[in-house]
Amino acid sequence: MQTTDRRFIKIDIDDFELEGLLEIPSTDGPPPCIVICHPNPRNGGNMFNNVVEGISQSLNSHGIATMRFNFRGVGKSTGEYGDGTSEVSDTIRILEQTSVLNSIDGSRIGVMGYSFGAGIALEATIGSDIVRAVVSISCPQRHFSTFGTVEMVQPKLLICGDRDHDFPASQFNFLSARFTKPCQSEILTGADHFFRGHESTLGDLTSDFFSKIL
Repeated sequence: MQTTDRRFIKIDIDDFELEGLLEIPSTDGPPPCIVICHPNPRNGGNMFNNVVEGISQSLNSHGIATMRFNFRGVGKSTGEYGDGTSEVSDTIRILEQTSVLNSIDGSRIGVMGYSFGAGIALEATIGSDIVRAVVSISCPQRHFSTFGTVEMVQPKLLICGDRDHDFPASQFNFLSARFTKPCQSEILTGADHFFRGHESTLGDLTSDFFSKIL
């Protein structure tokens, strides 16, 4: 039976300290790792959100390590909410720090995010030499619409529920088609923005995607 080493860590970012959880499954060698960005702190989002938790567990069961963390001002992380700007820069720094860990294969790093965190993950991917692949789950439509005009060469998996209150499926399909290839999009039938009861499906989609690339 595969075991996972769970380590609560402190991540130093300039004058701030972010709370993180590094989960490393037992593998023959250093595994790939996915940095996970949680939903909006203003709405109670943190690294123990149901979607974040479910996907992290699924990735670990597939032999992929995860680094999830709380944005500024959430949980034990110091600082204050940065309206997305500082969250992007913090994610980039965490990707850099994760890629040089001895316990991780730094050549196989991905990033994923849910809701607010999906926009952060996509932003952190643009121009990155570290990120090999990215997953976006229910990125808010206003933010999602901006990515079709920028080059993002890494493989992408874009996911939305067909009952998402913020994002009609037809509009999601239209905007997804504008992303730089390679790009895969999936609409989950019966799922709204919060994916209650659909965590295992999200986990399977995300794990299969990253496993093929990393």
